[in-house]
Amino acid sequence: MEISKILVARNANLGFIKVVGRGSFQNSSCLKIFYQQLLKEGVNRFVVDLEVCSYLDSTFLGILLGLGLELKEGGHSLLHVLNASPRNLELLKNLGLDRLLQIDNKRVDLNGVAEKPLEEIPCPVSTRAEVAPTILEAHENLMEFDPRNIPKFKDVVEFLREDLGHVAGNN
Repeated sequence: MEISKILVARNANLGFIKVVGRGSFQNSSCLKIFYQQLLKEGVNRFVVDLEVCSYLDSTFLGILLGLGLELKEGGHSLLHVLNASPRNLELLKNLGLDRLLQIDNKRVDLNGVAEKPLEEIPCPVSTRAEVAPTILEAHENLMEFDPRNIPKFKDVVEFLREDLGHVAGNN
C-alpha cells in the first residue's frame, strides 16, 4: 500500500503544504484542520507542492478549493499549486479549480524555503462517520464553485446529506 502523508511548514505569513502519495478523503480533514489553524494565526498565503503526489481525489480537491475560497474571501493572494503532474493538472482543470488556484508548472523546490523543515501532520485513521461531513463539504464546494460539477457530484452529495441526516437522527 502506498504511503500517503501531508508535509507542512510555515514562513511568517506563508504556509507550505506538500502532498506525498495520495491526497484523498483519508487525509483531507487533517489538511483542513492545519490550514484553518494557520489562517487563525494570520497566515494568508499558501503554496501546495504536488511534485510527489500520485493521486488527488475529489474530496481532497474540494478541501483545497475551500482554502482557495477562504483566501479569496479574505482579500488575500491566491492559493499557489506547484509541480502538478499532467494527470493532477488535468484533474484540477476538469473541476474548474484552475480558475481560482494559481497553477505553476515550473519545477520549484520548497526545501529550505520555510523557517523549519517540512514536517508531517498527524492524520489518524478516521471512521466513515467522522469523514462524511468533510466529504460532503468538499463536494458542495466543488458544485457551488463550478456548476459544471453538479452532474458529477449531485448523487454523492444527496447520499451524504441523507446519510448524515440519518446518523444525526439516531444520536
